[in-house]
Amino acid sequence: MSADHDHDTYEGPLELVAGDEVVTVAAVLSGVLQPIDGAYHWQGRLAPTDELTAFATLVGRKPIGIRVPGSEEVGGRLGERNPWGGYRVSGTGAPPAAHL
Repeated sequence: MSADHDHDTYEGPLELVAGDEVVTVAAVLSGVLQPIDGAYHWQGRLAPTDELTAFATLVGRKPIGIRVPGSEEVGGRLGERNPWGGYRVSGTGAPPAAHL
């Protein structure tokens, strides 16, 4: 992270996991180490798809697993649906993409 607080970013596929349900969506994520609490916070937006809407309806606000295909799963949450039909996603701690 640079001194001007630029966020690291990831743009690509993301897998959302809840039990046996897995959906792959296009995502743009960014993250930053917050000096106030000392934790890494990441967030992003997910492109709208019918599968994402069905997944979001199924899981609601419960914690979900999130991973870049082929990587380890981390915990996160789906946020609000945006006016374009996509959703926000966020988490604290290890990000789903190693370079975030």
